[in-house]
Amino acid sequence: MSPMPDPAPRASVRRHEIELSWMRSKLSGVPPEFSGGDVPVAEFDPNSRLYDAAASVLDRMGDELAGSSFSVVLADRDCRLVYRWFDDPRFESTLDELGIRDGADLAEGTVGTNAVGTTFETRKGIIIHGAEHYIEPFKTFTCYGHPIRHPVTRRLEGVLDITGSSDVSNPLLAPFLARAAQDIQQRLLDQAKTSERVLLAAFQSVARQRRAIAAVGEDIVLTNRTALDLLGPADYAVMRMLTEDLDRGTRSIDLTLDSGIAVRVHLTRIAGADGGTLFHFDPIAMPSARPVLPSRPHEVETTSSAGPVMVAGARGTGRSAEVRRLARPNTVEFRNCADVAVEGESAWGKRLRERLERPGGAVCVEHIDLLPAALIDVLAEAISNGGGPRLYLTSLPLSELDGAHAALAAVCLRRVELPPLRERGPELATIAQRMVRELDPTAGIRLLPSVIEVLAAQPWPGNLHELKAVVSYVLQRRRVGDVTVGDLPAAYRLVSRVRRLSGRERAERDAIIEALRRHDGNKLQAARDLGISRTTLYARLKALRITDGGLSIS
Repeated sequence: MSPMPDPAPRASVRRHEIELSWMRSKLSGVPPEFSGGDVPVAEFDPNSRLYDAAASVLDRMGDELAGSSFSVVLADRDCRLVYRWFDDPRFESTLDELGIRDGADLAEGTVGTNAVGTTFETRKGIIIHGAEHYIEPFKTFTCYGHPIRHPVTRRLEGVLDITGSSDVSNPLLAPFLARAAQDIQQRLLDQAKTSERVLLAAFQSVARQRRAIAAVGEDIVLTNRTALDLLGPADYAVMRMLTEDLDRGTRSIDLTLDSGIAVRVHLTRIAGADGGTLFHFDPIAMPSARPVLPSRPHEVETTSSAGPVMVAGARGTGRSAEVRRLARPNTVEFRNCADVAVEGESAWGKRLRERLERPGGAVCVEHIDLLPAALIDVLAEAISNGGGPRLYLTSLPLSELDGAHAALAAVCLRRVELPPLRERGPELATIAQRMVRELDPTAGIRLLPSVIEVLAAQPWPGNLHELKAVVSYVLQRRRVGDVTVGDLPAAYRLVSRVRRLSGRERAERDAIIEALRRHDGNKLQAARDLGISRTTLYARLKALRITDGGLSIS
């Protein structure tokens, strides 16, 4: 290629897209005089699908650009630097001085306007002339950036960049870069898993139907126009959860979508698609506005309106809230059995007996699993006599009760079992958004599907109380916009989908996750701690489907 002058615009007359980029950089707090420092660096998979597809293209680009003083950079879908090739040693020195090495974050919010970060923001190819860069060290370069999109999903897979001296530009570089990006995209398609092609074929065979159709694979989601209009961000996370839980070839389930529309979902496992699943959505008329969810509280008996009601579940599953819902419109008086230790059996029992002898209203005796045996008789007698207030009892799961406590629970003909939060994955988006409104009604945040998936995969030993603490943490840091995995507490960013793991695999997964957390996500140190090579660790991370979305890794 013979250089052809393409004069850079004057710094005082910035293009509109550059003005917007500078504004984003400024709002992100990037100092124009940036001279290096703590540029976030994350470990990446050197054998990723993107790098495998790009390798031969990058080699060819290096051969064709040799002697031209241009350099090549490749960033992944997270805007992390995954490849550097330098024919111009000045650019290499500049990056090294700024601390920008493999795995470094090149986003506008980190290093300001640049051909990688700005392409990542705009999803379009762009040329950044010297003075148009936001930070001073980059102003000596002209950079060409072009997005790399997956040919099937159209998702941004990475950004390809060519950089040269600010006083040397070439109008042929932009089309040269675009062709290279297209070559990588074609290789992504060529290297696509057979399962994805099977998934695509199955989707295309039914996609023209008027009903809403979607297909979900390991790393791909396809929808027709009807489904695109119907589904919201949270619904995609729910679909992935249902795919994980599908243990037979087909299944039908009633759901309420993120939009409030009730649908009957038909799931079909696609043979040869490595777990890929086809979804058909049929709107249905629901008699109640209350969402129909797959893991809503299980009522053993709902026909009897008389007698006490037992609400059981692990701590933090929302037993008190469920009692208030059941008792409406009555206001509930709560009597906590834990207070017996403070007040004494006699005084606490006397107050309870006096209240139960007065009719009207609703009373909830909480934590009957903590009730001394002598006071169980007080409750049993009140239930036997009847005529008092509407009575509700709460306890640990019924399976954990024995002796007199189990006998007392058995007297309640209406029993509601609340599932633990870890079993309410499809509901989690609704629950979390409700908590957001309760904690901060003015907040305007949206949980991205990736966040919902990460949260749904957590074990949640603290149930709703634990989730509320996580939501509070997020609201302290973000009150508007999209919540990403990086906005979550660090301990909640590392997850594994474990539903189909054996006992040995679960133990292995737990050991790996604990090692990664112990070493703040550093895979090299974690591998040494576990006594395995980093290559073996990468293989086990992939096999056990452990992800580290947003975890700080060095």
